[in-house]
Amino acid sequence: MNVLECSTIDIAPTISRLLKIPMVPPSGRPIPEVENYASERDCKRAVIIVIDSLGYSLYRYLSPVMKNLNEFAVNGLLFRCRSPANITSPAIASIFTGYLPEEHHIYSTADIYTETAKNSDNPKLRSIMEWAYRAGMKVATVIETEGAESFRGRIKDFYGVPNSEDILDYDSRITEYALQSLRENPDILAVHLRTLDRYSHRAETWKEMKKAAKAIDGNLEAIFRKAEKGTIFFICGDHAVHGGKKWLKNATHEEIKNHEDNYVALIVGCY
Repeated sequence: MNVLECSTIDIAPTISRLLKIPMVPPSGRPIPEVENYASERDCKRAVIIVIDSLGYSLYRYLSPVMKNLNEFAVNGLLFRCRSPANITSPAIASIFTGYLPEEHHIYSTADIYTETAKNSDNPKLRSIMEWAYRAGMKVATVIETEGAESFRGRIKDFYGVPNSEDILDYDSRITEYALQSLRENPDILAVHLRTLDRYSHRAETWKEMKKAAKAIDGNLEAIFRKAEKGTIFFICGDHAVHGGKKWLKNATHEEIKNHEDNYVALIVGCY
């Protein structure tokens, strides 16, 4: 399988180019391989699925048990994608906006409100979903409740799931809202799945991590099945796996380097 290279800040401008969404050009740049791939297919809408902690090397290790995602990668594009942050809030902000953390200054959910109060028209704080909504397109976001609330007044359709000790149930509820959103045929849907990250902190064995990966893969399968034909998926990690020392005990030099350089997996495919 040919592995390509990019940065997570390239995702938003790529979607902007593909769906003709007007936005102030960010620091990221459209990914030419995705443009070429999409030009051969009738991609009319996009789904962004952030899989928390899906580092590139971790994905390659877990791909045999993530059969639906692996099949998507085989038939689509696989990227070793550089993330500019190793914690969730700034990493996801970079995915959604196309800017580096030192540009958008979002290091926690609370920072969204603080930075917006400073300058509500700052384009570096505007996600690709917001640019699309301003252009009259239908968008939806499905994430944890606090993060979802940050979209109030910025887009119309946002769904939040309260944080839970039962992370498998949490991701199932996220998936249910995603399926509900897909019934409305949004032009862009953004989803955040967290099971893998929670297990990376608390699990002690690869058997447990594989259980988490299988659960996420099942959620992905449900979302794939509900998507309309012509949907292009951007499925990516936000940062390399947490609890790195625990999971890198028998890693190769290349796997350790990918972890240290904060490379995540990005799989792009058109359904």
